[in-house]
Amino acid sequence: MFRNLLNPTIEKILTTFGLDKSYIRGEGAYLYDEAGNEYLDFIAQYGAIPFGYNPDFIWQAINEVRERMIPSLVQPSLPIVALDLANRLAEVTPGDLKYSTFCQSGTEAVEAAIKLARSYTGKEIIISASNSFHGKTLGALSATGKANYQKPFRAPSPGFVNVAFNDIEALQKVISDNKEKVAAFIIEPIQGEGGIIVAEPDYLQQVANLCRQEKVILIFDEVQTGLGRCGELFYCERYGIEPDILLLAKALGGGLLPLAVCLSSEKVWNDDYGNLHSSTFANNNLTCAAGIAVLDKLLSNERSFIKDVEKKGEYLLQGLRKIANRYPTVIKEIRGQGLMAGIEFHDLSDCGSFDMSFLINRGGFTALLCGYLLNVHRLRLAPFLNDSMTLRLEPPLIITIPEIDRMMSAIENICEILDTRNYAHLYHYVLGEYRRMPIEHDYRSFSKSVQASVTENGDEHSGKFGFILHYPSTDDIVANNPSFKKLSDEELKLFLEWQSQVREAGLCCHMPAIRSKAGKVTEGWLIGVPFGAKQIMQLPRAEVVKVISEAVDLARDLGATVVGLGALTSVVTRGGRDVTGRGVAITSGNSFTTVMAMRALLLGAQKMKIDLESARGAVIGATGSIGRACSIILSQHLSSLRLFGNPERPRSSIRRLANLAAEIMNRANQFRKNGLNHALHEWFKKALTIGEERNGHSQYLNKVAAYEALNPEEWQELSREINLALPIEISLELDKYLPEHNLIVTASNSPDYIVFSKHLSPGTVICDVARPADISPDVVVSRDDILVIEGGLVQFPDEKVSFGPNFGYRSGVSLACLAETVLLALEDERNDYSIGLDLPLDTIDFFQDLSAKHGFDLAGLMTANKEITDEMAEHILANARSKALSRAN
Repeated sequence: MFRNLLNPTIEKILTTFGLDKSYIRGEGAYLYDEAGNEYLDFIAQYGAIPFGYNPDFIWQAINEVRERMIPSLVQPSLPIVALDLANRLAEVTPGDLKYSTFCQSGTEAVEAAIKLARSYTGKEIIISASNSFHGKTLGALSATGKANYQKPFRAPSPGFVNVAFNDIEALQKVISDNKEKVAAFIIEPIQGEGGIIVAEPDYLQQVANLCRQEKVILIFDEVQTGLGRCGELFYCERYGIEPDILLLAKALGGGLLPLAVCLSSEKVWNDDYGNLHSSTFANNNLTCAAGIAVLDKLLSNERSFIKDVEKKGEYLLQGLRKIANRYPTVIKEIRGQGLMAGIEFHDLSDCGSFDMSFLINRGGFTALLCGYLLNVHRLRLAPFLNDSMTLRLEPPLIITIPEIDRMMSAIENICEILDTRNYAHLYHYVLGEYRRMPIEHDYRSFSKSVQASVTENGDEHSGKFGFILHYPSTDDIVANNPSFKKLSDEELKLFLEWQSQVREAGLCCHMPAIRSKAGKVTEGWLIGVPFGAKQIMQLPRAEVVKVISEAVDLARDLGATVVGLGALTSVVTRGGRDVTGRGVAITSGNSFTTVMAMRALLLGAQKMKIDLESARGAVIGATGSIGRACSIILSQHLSSLRLFGNPERPRSSIRRLANLAAEIMNRANQFRKNGLNHALHEWFKKALTIGEERNGHSQYLNKVAAYEALNPEEWQELSREINLALPIEISLELDKYLPEHNLIVTASNSPDYIVFSKHLSPGTVICDVARPADISPDVVVSRDDILVIEGGLVQFPDEKVSFGPNFGYRSGVSLACLAETVLLALEDERNDYSIGLDLPLDTIDFFQDLSAKHGFDLAGLMTANKEITDEMAEHILANARSKALSRAN
């Protein structure tokens, strides 16, 4: 059976957050899935299941219609059961509400009310409150005070005006500004879909008085609040308000049949409406039989059922407020009336977790909470689609005190998780673990908040930046979410798979200010794309590039003037080429990354006492943009260099490596021509000397002597002719050749580790610039004779700057690709940089100069997020010498 034929959009959300249960039985306040699991329902179809599932007395009323063979649809006539319900409603509703227009849903009732008000008054304007919800047909949608519901459908239609909720002066002004044009004001006394926002009592009284004074029709939308939900039969009774039109739905059908009603006073009813408004399915005897049963239940025993609802509602709200008092940094506010409660959580956009920030930005916070409650606590709630920080509790009216206690216990569990920042608990269920996990650690001391620079008078505010990031490896998840360290590597991989279902970009961090030593200030945003290295390299490239393009657009719309591409986002977009031309400058960040990698490697060589003249260098991933630039720069310092390519693409790798080796040789020859020092000069000197000793140069030596460029084949032929190995070698075989080298840069695009302990000889310095890392963590753990350096790490001029979790680094330290983006923003550069495979050396020099100007420098030497002190380096050197001596003996 296809599971997405009802609504594929919602089906995707339900599946993503584990809310896609198939319920095969419902009884009372409980639902049962195909496996027989029992779930306590605490949303009751937004109040449409007032007496739980399959209440006997509603079925009895329906069966009576069947037994008596009462016709359900007999329009136009006077249906006996519908007429009976209309009479009962006229008796119990406040004021002179008299006439019933029955329909199937709340939105139809709203449409009827709009037509009634306009036809009676002859005026057009319908005023509604901001943040309101009145339905999704076009008229009701136009009255709904939520632009995100309206925009795709070109709503609102003409004649609809929004005013602020709980603001009588705003309403007064709109009525005054539109004299003789306002037909009605429609209001929910509690904004259900808006986040359980309760109207202030004085406000409702003032609204009623103002509408009466200005002859504006007052429409009370009690689709959710009516029929006992808030401890009164109708919410308007609480304050003695008599609306001109009252709307009821949801609970009126008893949880079994769709039924709604637009109740109007005799004053408002008019023949235009009566003659022109009708519906095939209105005045349905079958559905109205359920409505009569609902009224009878609510009114029996002097409304004892409703009084009991009020008591249970007070108990629920008091209990929630006690929890809020225990967790004031988690819960912002408890709102509601009766069995209609809202729990608003504090903004968690800066909560020590890029993932939580991303989720909140994408509106998925309450979806995650609802999935957790459903799968771990077997409690059913529904997420808001337009208020991602509020949980709505709207259980069946038959809920018991022990069942309320059960829900409050689960809410307290969530609060404890959020308070101690054990975010991994909330995600555990999407990885297949449905047990309630004990909270054993408090991670607040391990998590960081955003720390911006303090600006000064006279600082110059320049451009703004965006930076696109993703998780290159599972280690990065833990670095940015301390509580995730309790998850296994397999669980972390499952998390990346789960997260990649989203296929949307989202905001992870806002940095208000970074100040450079030159007195310039920039502001920026980190934008996440939900892919691990495996997903970003294996999913269809077009899909990944689409999400990265959306991330660039999001950064641009936030105000960024330059956007940087982190980790593999630059690789999959072909060095950024696929996302240029979107109204914002783009940089891959590779130029400054190369600068920092080279500084780190050469500093490491110095600490390990490696003589550059005799060092054997290697670059892994030499065909990539960073690897290529590192190869060119490193060749200026070393007289021997081997370039490694991708063995999975042997033909193209060998060709590209050979071209790069030839380019390096030709560059070195040009250095010689210009009288500049170069580490390969000795090779050229030796080659030319060999030629002279052979009584004349060959064709290729003549070209070298004339400073002409040779192609790869010509360099190889020259090497064979003079029997002198080229100083730049190429290979695809790490296992065979890497152990021969002691100064290594690794910058591959592999999603997996490719360098292991077996590849490295004692005393080696290896700088890992790759994201995800190329070097297995086991190397750092097991080899105390090797200096492993995390490449591309930068010390910002302000040592307090922290991007929240800060990629797992200490404050003031960040990635070079991000630093390049920040530097361009500080300079207010609006041109693209570091695009494609070819990184011009003059661009690298440009960033050298910028870093000096603004005070960005190498963040020392770091490994496994730890500073490498002189003592540590000396210890590694001593171990290396000892092992080398043991091998020699």
